[in-house]
Amino acid sequence: MKKLKILLFLFFSAFALNAQQIGMYSHYFYKPMVYNPAFVGSGDATNVMFISRAQWSSFKGAPQLNVATLDGNLMDKKIGLGILLFSDRKGITNRIGGDLFYSYKLKINYDMHLRFGVSIGVVDQTIDYSKALVETANDPTLFTDSQHKTVFNGNAGLAFVWKELDFGFAIPQIIGNKVKFVDTSNVRGTYSQARHYMGSLKYKFYINKEKGISIAPQALVRFVAHAPFQYDGNVNFDWQDKFWIGATYKSAYAVSANVGFCLHKQLYVGYSYDFIIGNIGKYSGMAHELMLNFKFGKNKKEELVELPKEDKTLENTA
Repeated sequence: MKKLKILLFLFFSAFALNAQQIGMYSHYFYKPMVYNPAFVGSGDATNVMFISRAQWSSFKGAPQLNVATLDGNLMDKKIGLGILLFSDRKGITNRIGGDLFYSYKLKINYDMHLRFGVSIGVVDQTIDYSKALVETANDPTLFTDSQHKTVFNGNAGLAFVWKELDFGFAIPQIIGNKVKFVDTSNVRGTYSQARHYMGSLKYKFYINKEKGISIAPQALVRFVAHAPFQYDGNVNFDWQDKFWIGATYKSAYAVSANVGFCLHKQLYVGYSYDFIIGNIGKYSGMAHELMLNFKFGKNKKEELVELPKEDKTLENTA
């Protein structure tokens, strides 16, 4: 039972570091809809994105997060639609599910607008004690078989965009459902989808606008009741949306380095590596994330219609 307590302590610590049940993404700066549904369809093209994140590789049953998204817009970019599928495994627990996203853009003036977004979906929560490392396999407090329950999930968010400034606020798991497990021997357990509060602020500074060279600092804060307040500080250097490099500080957890580039026209690849700080960094092993994104359709610059050049040839009227 002692080993089980140690294992559970490690993974509940992981939940605390990762803002409880909400997954930690290094590429949220590239695709903010993973935290805030108001940003779905906010780009200039339809996007398909895949994220695969591995954390604490030295531990058996280490966290593994996989996400796939599809999003785009319609009605002159006023409506954003999207879908997100995910698998989030941590030791003896596994969450798989999906969400449908909707956002609406309210234009205030030429360079200012508000975005409102919601998403709704389902989550299947599984707990499998057969994967636990225990000294007494027949401990009466353990479930005798794998348990899983499916519940609804909902998220809400808003965003304010003014020129190169983005501000967002979101409430993931706004429904706050509870998952109750009961096996045939009447062993019971409860898992609550805690309501989270998340805010983000980003501003893009152009170093050379004609050459498309910019730098963008971004802050992200997370709060959930009965858990430590958390924040991220991120800065990215970008060149024409074809190459970026940056760094992130994740409070009391890690310093991350990320790099990305356009591999072939509309295919983008990003990679992030966490340098874990604190005592656990000596034992945790690798923590890194891979992102692939494919853009369908033309970019904003390509959509501009080139005006015909003035014909300066003078006819000879002589």
